[in-house]
Amino acid sequence: MRLRIEEDPYRPGEGCARVVLPGMAGREAPAVTFTREGFGADSLGPDGWQVAAGRLTPIESASEGDDLVLVLGPEAAEHLEPGPVRLGIPAIGIDQVVIWPEIAPAQAGKRGGFGANRPGQAPPRRVPGRAETPPPPPKPPASDETVVLRPTPRAEPLPPPRPIDPPPIRAPEAPQPASRLPLVLLALLLLAGAGAAAWWFWPAPAVVATPSAPAAPAAPPADPTATATPAEIAAMNLPPARVLEIGQARQATRPQDALLLIELAADAGHAPAISALARLYDPATFTPGGALSMPNPTKAAELWRAAERAGDTAAAAPRAILRDRLETAARGGDTVAQLALRDFWP
Repeated sequence: MRLRIEEDPYRPGEGCARVVLPGMAGREAPAVTFTREGFGADSLGPDGWQVAAGRLTPIESASEGDDLVLVLGPEAAEHLEPGPVRLGIPAIGIDQVVIWPEIAPAQAGKRGGFGANRPGQAPPRRVPGRAETPPPPPKPPASDETVVLRPTPRAEPLPPPRPIDPPPIRAPEAPQPASRLPLVLLALLLLAGAGAAAWWFWPAPAVVATPSAPAAPAAPPADPTATATPAEIAAMNLPPARVLEIGQARQATRPQDALLLIELAADAGHAPAISALARLYDPATFTPGGALSMPNPTKAAELWRAAERAGDTAAAAPRAILRDRLETAARGGDTVAQLALRDFWP
């Protein structure tokens, strides 16, 4: 089922998301789960990623035509990044990889975060500056005090100005000889004109044209998927076979990216991608040190059956090998193997 996740247009700026489930009108979905592979804290709870299994409760569940619409609160957008993530809705049996879109977290004023006013908080007290005290005015004398008047000292007369000495008398200088600079400049101009005339009338040498080297062919454009993240590759809407090819090429160097890309191609119903995902979980083909910490025979049994039903005839042989392994474990009392045989084999 191709469900759809989008930002809730009825709650702008609140970081809410709508999960639209086609054909599920009237169903009940009290909780959803988000998980990611390859992390210690791989389950999303109301307070963020955690080790224990976490669930998110929709803030609204309603039917729109034939679709069921779940509205998730801002705690999902705060911790989910755009890209592939596994969504689970246990009440209606949904467990698949989806692409989480770009949804801005809730604004601070909408959730009481940083910058929100707290009720009852007093504004900061400001200490006024100290004003300068002006000096007191002079005290007027009392009417009965005796005022002593002192005479003002007499100014001394200035001496007469000194006469200015006359400038010294210099002897007349001898006349300077005439400069030869104009003649030199004239000679230089004549030489420059003669050189220009010779260059103009002198025949120019023949120029032999040499063939130019052919231009090097342009380098082919770089592959845009070489450095793209799984989220960017998912946004390119590539064919599932191409997504599987990119994922298998990254298994040795970037196993976590490889797992997400193979899951993305398998969710599109591509039979070879489903078989490739089954090999990652099958104990017979499990590779330690990859994106998964341990094999999962029950998940492998589910994927081998899905690959065979999708048309991959090569899935019959590894599926039969896994069945023999599970039957041996079931005879030894392994209840997980008994349930896997009951659920995925007739």
